Amino acid sequence: MEELFEKYLTTSQFAKMYNINKKTLIYYDEIGLFKPAFVKENGYRYYTIHQGGLFEVILILKQLGMPLKSIKKYLKNRSVEELNIILLEQKNNIEKQINELNRISDIIKNRLDTLNICKSIELDKMDIEYMGEEYFILSSNIRYEQPIVVAKMLCEHVAKSYKNNIYNGLGFGAVIKGEEIINKDYLNYSYFYTKVQHKPKDIDYFLKQKGEYLVFYHKGNWLNFNVIYEKAKQYLKNKNYSIGEYCYEEYVLDDATSKTADEYITKFMIQIS
Repeated sequence: MEELFEKYLTTSQFAKMYNINKKTLIYYDEIGLFKPAFVKENGYRYYTIHQGGLFEVILILKQLGMPLKSIKKYLKNRSVEELNIILLEQKNNIEKQINELNRISDIIKNRLDTLNICKSIELDKMDIEYMGEEYFILSSNIRYEQPIVVAKMLCEHVAKSYKNNIYNGLGFGAVIKGEEIINKDYLNYSYFYTKVQHKPKDIDYFLKQKGEYLVFYHKGNWLNFNVIYEKAKQYLKNKNYSIGEYCYEEYVLDDATSKTADEYITKFMIQIS
């Protein structure tokens, strides 16, 4: 009789193969999810190598978040067709999770890149730079709107960016027409924007034109941007440049890193001609 049990695996041996606690196997037996191949008169449970295939399926489905009740239901009516359906469904779920994790990884990378840039920037130092074209997803037009409406549209834009997986940590900011800067209407923004890596295929986008821009970083509350804009206009005048069609304010350090708006850092990109 003892020779018979040499062909079986004890609870501890079977559990060790799959790096689980033997109490898990005992629990699965108690709830009728996965039973041993043989139970000795003294209550000792024994398993076979051939049960491994079924147990691997249980482990996979459990790791994918499938409730034990659902796994048990499948096992009662298991078939090639049913397992194929379940595994395909779980494969699709995994791919969605991988895509989401990749998106989160991109956000983290882009955030880290921004933080590293902040270590070396010289605040309020103005330079003329050539910039390549960039792609923005815009909010609804907020030009001439009341503050309460602007706040509502900002919330809608942020919600849309997250819902459609648009936001990737590359950049978020506001667009203001050059004529508003010339006319000292510094808070009359046209749009909020979210920067994207590549040209969108199935969604409307705004193309930030390539060309020369006055670029600088400024620390302070956006309500006081009039002071730095006046300095920028004087700088351009001294260099014989004119303000172009659009100006862009991109939020570099915001409330994620700063406790007050006075500590925010904004990147300004003023289109020039």
